[in-house]
Amino acid sequence: MKKRKKLQRILAVIGIVLLLAMYIINIVLALIGSEAAQNMLKVTMVLSIMIPILLYAFLMLMRRSDGFRSTPLEELDESQREEALRRLEAAAEEEKKGKKDETPAP
Repeated sequence: MKKRKKLQRILAVIGIVLLLAMYIINIVLALIGSEAAQNMLKVTMVLSIMIPILLYAFLMLMRRSDGFRSTPLEELDESQREEALRRLEAAAEEEKKGKKDETPAP
């Protein structure tokens, strides 16, 4: 849980730094009269929308993947261990049932 919060903060800081760097570069290019300023303005406008969207999507995927973590059984407490074993048994039964349905009749 702490690792996820730390990663979220790191991603937020990276997003802020990227956006600020783009804005600063855009201002500097405009002030020195560079021909690239027009193109940089377009890129900055697009990335100002895309960077937050991509970071948000990544964070949502992280939140969704919490149920699929791979913690060794030894590190789980008794109730978590029982739940994990129950899920494994249910998945094995589903797999057996699926294989029986796929076998062709003679």
